[in-house]
Amino acid sequence: MDVLSVLGLVLGLALLIFMGFKGWGMVPTSIAGSLAVIVTNQMNLWEALDVYYATFMKNYAGSFMLLFFFGTLFGAIIGSSGAAKSIACKIMDLVGTQRALLVVVVTSAVLSYGGVSFGVVVFTLYPIALILFKEGNVSKRLFPAALFAGCTSFTMVGLPGSPAIQNIMPTQVLGTTAYAAPVNGILVSAVIFVLSILWLQWNDKQLKAKGIGFVPGPKDDLSDSDIHYRDGMLPFKLAIIPVLFVVIYIFILQQILHVNWSTNFIVIQALTLGCVLGFAMFHSRISKVKENVNNAAVSSLIALMNTAVVTGFGGVVQGSHGFALVTDFAFGLPISPLISACLAVGIVAAACGSCSGGLSVFLASLGPQYVDLCKAQGIDLQILHRAIDWAGGGAGSLPHSGGYVTAIVYTDQTPKETYPYFFVTNDLLPLLGCVLTVVLYMWFSVV
Repeated sequence: MDVLSVLGLVLGLALLIFMGFKGWGMVPTSIAGSLAVIVTNQMNLWEALDVYYATFMKNYAGSFMLLFFFGTLFGAIIGSSGAAKSIACKIMDLVGTQRALLVVVVTSAVLSYGGVSFGVVVFTLYPIALILFKEGNVSKRLFPAALFAGCTSFTMVGLPGSPAIQNIMPTQVLGTTAYAAPVNGILVSAVIFVLSILWLQWNDKQLKAKGIGFVPGPKDDLSDSDIHYRDGMLPFKLAIIPVLFVVIYIFILQQILHVNWSTNFIVIQALTLGCVLGFAMFHSRISKVKENVNNAAVSSLIALMNTAVVTGFGGVVQGSHGFALVTDFAFGLPISPLISACLAVGIVAAACGSCSGGLSVFLASLGPQYVDLCKAQGIDLQILHRAIDWAGGGAGSLPHSGGYVTAIVYTDQTPKETYPYFFVTNDLLPLLGCVLTVVLYMWFSVV
């Protein structure tokens, strides 16, 4: 029974990956994976679906619905007003027209750190990246890796102050802030950023050596987003103001005023006010306001539910006998709780196919215990925050992750073409970031 229970978790995860590669949506994929776990662990069917799957799904959706909506709306305002294009063009001017991959990574990072959701970053940057990739003869296969290296790697889990959900969730259980482990986070993020760029540029050269360059897809329209046409473009100094406002607002409330509000509430405030500011500044450039708001609502719900349903799968995993065996094993490891926490988050995030899904399951079921363990051994909870973020970011970026699936579907590509490059930038390097975070703290006391 014990072996079958653990193998059931592996089977559920394998089913998630297989169905993700075959293009199945997150709802049927999460249900199929859950059923595999339920059967192999001999769980009560209705209890597993109604108590574990449904409860975890609705708790996640209820907690983060406003954050998803206002984040998506803010991104829509930045995109439709032309502010995102202005920011991207400014970065391109600074780094050069032949550095398409660097432009995508840096621009994606700037927008993401400003609170723009990954979905909006995809829709905003892809048309610009098409022109840059065409000019530099860069294969589209590298676009998902470059995009997510910027918006869901170091900016999501490494850089202190990021408004990303993944950086906010640990604060609710650990009592930390979005700026946890600032020096450690900045140092490790810098290393991961450099390695990501080197990896992408090396593969660009390898692909070109094989005669593989830019090939537009059947849905790509290169006439709509010419970065050389800048007549009437929003000035960069104006375009960047709403993005800076969101970041600075969070910093002031948490690091200067130390207000006694949850980080989730503060970030929602920042994004809401950012939306108001963006609309006030750029309203003359934004047409079809009602349609933009409605589209943002629909897009945010899709992104929210894609993550919520895999969190539901994680809930089923948590309620299984196999998960209890795995967590007991993790607790029983004769190693630092900082390391075992990273292993535990990695296991759950891999099962969920989601960093935020993995963190939500881990924090709800094991978070308080690990807080006590770390306090007992004198481990700074800021490092626990940062380390489990890196672990979840790396392990949660498998082929069935919702963000990756969204990106390859939108850009009309396949996992076979893109995942080998994405695997390094969003799986291996974030996991290396986790290792570096722990090493810097345990060997050099860097927080």
